[in-house]
Amino acid sequence: MEFSRRQFLYTAACAAGCLGVSRPLGRSLLRSQVRHTGSITPRTHSITPVVFDGIWNWREEPAGESGYLDPREFEIKAGIRWISEGEARNLRGSTPVPIAFPEQELSDVRIENPEDCAAKVVALGETAAQLQVHAPVIRHGQTITATVIGRVKLYRHCPHYSAEQFPAGGVVPPEIAADAIGNSPGIRCETTAVRRLAEEISSRHDLPWNRARKFFDWVWENIEGHPGAYTSVEAALKHRCGDCEERAGVFVALCRAAEIPARLVLVPNHCWAEFCLIDGDGAAHWIPAHTAAYNWFGWTGAHELVLQKGDRIHQPGSDSTVRLVSDWWSYEGRKPRIEYFGELTPVEGPGKRVKNAQGGWDLDGGHPDDRFLRS
Repeated sequence: MEFSRRQFLYTAACAAGCLGVSRPLGRSLLRSQVRHTGSITPRTHSITPVVFDGIWNWREEPAGESGYLDPREFEIKAGIRWISEGEARNLRGSTPVPIAFPEQELSDVRIENPEDCAAKVVALGETAAQLQVHAPVIRHGQTITATVIGRVKLYRHCPHYSAEQFPAGGVVPPEIAADAIGNSPGIRCETTAVRRLAEEISSRHDLPWNRARKFFDWVWENIEGHPGAYTSVEAALKHRCGDCEERAGVFVALCRAAEIPARLVLVPNHCWAEFCLIDGDGAAHWIPAHTAAYNWFGWTGAHELVLQKGDRIHQPGSDSTVRLVSDWWSYEGRKPRIEYFGELTPVEGPGKRVKNAQGGWDLDGGHPDDRFLRS
């Protein structure tokens, strides 16, 4: 732990017998002046193919329809709770919360928090957001809770794209290239291994759609599903295995090595990828590629809550970027019990999820059709 300059001078003065302090500086006094921090990384582990029952998980894109289809409504809740086990000060915490995307509409969003803390939702660029909470002090036995509550309407995305819509040589807008080309935390696309593999898998003469499709097929055929904490693209290629995040990361790295913008998409307990192609009119299109659990390329046949898009997220107060936005906390004094909670509740049908202490979103299991949904 590092002391601030003020804390250092105070400690030195106490040690020298100044400020009227005659006893040695105790551990409790030192602890009360130190800022303690911690975080929980979101859990990504879904790799086993689901049951394509045709109702909750579509096997094929529906004929005769395209765009954002079959909306389902859910209630969403996410928040932070501090339970005091002794006095603490300057408590801060943040947790990811969903934002609007074309396949995800938010409404009736509000924050519930007591007067003794401040809470707000802060956008992290255009593809992620977090609830930020600050409490100046928490007394022994006190509980402070801040919650984001709202409604979300989720769509299946079935655009029916084709390779001919995206000719070679499309100019990628600079704002897309800035976040979806090049290396990002844990996803290195500029290594010799990745570049050589991208060249081996596809030809530079392929249309961009076909190159991306070949990368997608290669991941499914060569990276075996293996649950566990995220490693890296290099490790996944070396050992030919990985969780859904590694498999999506390999696809993203291969696309970027071929100068196709790509990014991660984080949903509860799962991760896939999107790649961006430019059509004949110069418009950019973000296209899904499900590299684990589901095997959809170019479309999405389930209702999934998007927690974050992108893997180079700028967090407030830091010059560094992160791959996934985590639950985060800091405090001074006696550590409180810290809880991050969330619920996604369908208005009707299966799919209720509850956030657990490890950052995962478990299926509630209270609906008989939950067996058709991924874990």
